[in-house]
Amino acid sequence: MEELRGRGKPWLGAMAEAVLASVVAVGLFASGSFFPVLGIGLSLLSPLPFVAVRLRHGRIAFALALALTTLLLAVPLSFQQALVFLLEFGAPAVVLGECLRHGVRAEAVVIGVAVVLAVGGVSVLVVGSGEWEHPVRAVEQHLDVLLTDMEALSARVGIAEGPAGLDLPARRMRSALLVAFPGLLFVGSLLTAAGYVLVLQGVVRRWPAQLGTAPPGTFRWELPEFLVWGFIASGVGYLTGVPWLTTVGLNGLIVFLGLYFMQGLSIGAFLFRRFQLPRFLATLSVILLVFQPFFTLLVAGLGLFDVWFAFRRLSLPKPPGQT
Repeated sequence: MEELRGRGKPWLGAMAEAVLASVVAVGLFASGSFFPVLGIGLSLLSPLPFVAVRLRHGRIAFALALALTTLLLAVPLSFQQALVFLLEFGAPAVVLGECLRHGVRAEAVVIGVAVVLAVGGVSVLVVGSGEWEHPVRAVEQHLDVLLTDMEALSARVGIAEGPAGLDLPARRMRSALLVAFPGLLFVGSLLTAAGYVLVLQGVVRRWPAQLGTAPPGTFRWELPEFLVWGFIASGVGYLTGVPWLTTVGLNGLIVFLGLYFMQGLSIGAFLFRRFQLPRFLATLSVILLVFQPFFTLLVAGLGLFDVWFAFRRLSLPKPPGQT
């Protein structure tokens, strides 16, 4: 309790906030089962109440909130549900809270949280399927469920009719999706982790005194230059034609494209601020990123070529009156 008193906050208030955070987290986690699309997005926010408690009141209140959440899920539901929550959202909350408290660089936080999310995601699939000795089977079962849902949705909207629904491109791509699953999982986890960091940095910047930490600087994603050799090696491995090298190379390319996509976004945000471009162009860019895959690859290419051109280090004239 000394950690709580040291910040000038009554320990009773801290405990109350921990209880509130656990209730909110359970509600967000449960929304994924009740709302088809919106619920999934809401459930992804489950780690944020814990991080807020960690920043405001320290490790004791954070541990209490996490323990209460585990009990709220294990007692009325099952221990498996509690374990799934800890793997999916509890572990990322620990990493986020500690990294933000100690001022770790944004790209290191995002990559670290993405690794935890990816490992937790695979662990959840294994726990759910019971395939402890064959985790690949758990991934295969998950892909089969996703493809079945896609077929059902396609049939419902009239894209596939009758037996032809069994020959959907998604079904024929099952092997390719299974091969690329590690890379795709990591990239999805990377984008989720980046969203966490951006939201939390915005909250801390808005209420630094209430969260008991210094406002963070601008989100600046800058990868080490030597990582470009990993991208090149992945491309070479993919082109060799050797089955296992092709698999490793493909997943490596997906991972590095995701990393350089984040760097390209950071460069784009920098250029928008430097040239003081209107906000509607930023909105249009986001729409293009969502609906146009080529634009996404263009942004990733921008991040990759930053290794040689260092776009953010270019000396650009400042607008009049700006210092």
